[in-house]
Amino acid sequence: SLINLSKSEPFGMVFIECMACGTPVIGANSGGPRDFVSEAVGCLIPDDELSVPSTDKLINDLFTAVCTALDEDWKTTKGPACLKLTEKFSMNEQCDGIVRKLSDILKL
Repeated sequence: SLINLSKSEPFGMVFIECMACGTPVIGANSGGPRDFVSEAVGCLIPDDELSVPSTDKLINDLFTAVCTALDEDWKTTKGPACLKLTEKFSMNEQCDGIVRKLSDILKL
């Protein structure tokens, strides 16, 4: 699993790149990752825990998430969902989306 606890992650390209390789993620519940990280592909640690460095709650939640990822073998159990989720971020899907939007606009 990838661990990325950035409190100000605007989109989460690192998350997408890792999930595109079938790697589940553990991150901060802030910014862009809120939009696509679910229990199916990993978990998010509450971002308020990141306000005070080295809090016991943050360390405990991170420890729990890592232990869960190892115990449940997330690479095997969540990896396929990671691959599926990232399909919508592929170059082909993004281009198809632009073409659909342009077609809608030109029909006006």
